Formats: sequence, C-alpha cells, structure tokens
Amino acid sequence: MGDPLYDRDFYRWTQDQARRLRALEGDNRLDTGNLAEEVADLGRSELNKVTSHLRRALVHLLKAAWVTDDRLRAGWTAEIRQHLNEASDAFTPGMRQKIDLDREWRRAWPVAEGKLVEQGDAALPMPVACPFTLDDLLGEGIDLDAAIGQLRAGLQDAPDA
Repeated sequence: MGDPLYDRDFYRWTQDQARRLRALEGDNRLDTGNLAEEVADLGRSELNKVTSHLRRALVHLLKAAWVTDDRLRAGWTAEIRQHLNEASDAFTPGMRQKIDLDREWRRAWPVAEGKLVEQGDAALPMPVACPFTLDDLLGEGIDLDAAIGQLRAGLQDAPDA
C-alpha cells in the first residue's frame, strides 16, 4: 500500500518520512538517524533541482531581454523553455514555501551580467525587482515573448539604463 502523498508531493513525503523515522529512536535495528537524513536529502535534492532550473531560466530571461540580437534571443528562449519545463516537472506543492524566487533572481543577475559582458554586450543596469511570480514561471503556457518584453521594459526603465 503506497502513501498517496508520495505520488502527489514527493518533497513533502520525504520530509514527513524523515520526521517519522527520527521518531523511531530506540532498539529497532534501523539506523534511524542516518536513514532519516538520507530520506530528507532526497527531498532537498529535488528542491535544489527545481531552484537550479529556475535560476538558469532567469539568467536566460535576463540575457534575452537585454540583447537585441534575434538569433541569440531565439537560442535563449529555447533554453528558458527547457529549464522552466524541467522545473515544472520536478516541482511539488510542498516546495512552494521553500523556494525564494527573489533570492534566485539575485543569484541569476550577476551570472547573466557576467555572460553578457563576456560576449561584449553592455552590462545590465542596477538590478530591478523580479517581475515574475513562481506561478508565472511554472504555470502552463507562459508567453515567453511577453515575459521577455515585460522584463526588457523594466530594464530600460532602470535608473542607470
């Protein structure tokens, strides 16, 4: 008999199972401490996968919004879509409160700027607030052209743009 939570929200299931294993202290011949940590790590690994894909998508969104070369933008748009699909596939509802999109945005900014400057483009202006929500990025059918356009407008309105 499987746990329905396992199928609905793997991350939440791992955290619940780790908590339950920790509660089994005593002489039950299970290495509950290490076993609980390994189970919890499975969930953290899935969470890290989602945040990594989100950060990569944000890097490409910033580059696509800042550069005017349509060929580069087309390649980055494909990368954005791939990373958002990967993030969406691995995301479970229990991760929502653990994902700090603003932190991922702040982490993506210097990466995108470094890559832009490295290829000879102008540096990004001072950071603007992340214009996207988690639902925007993980929802079905994000309009990437509109998202890039929205971000481009925000970058162009930045104080030192």
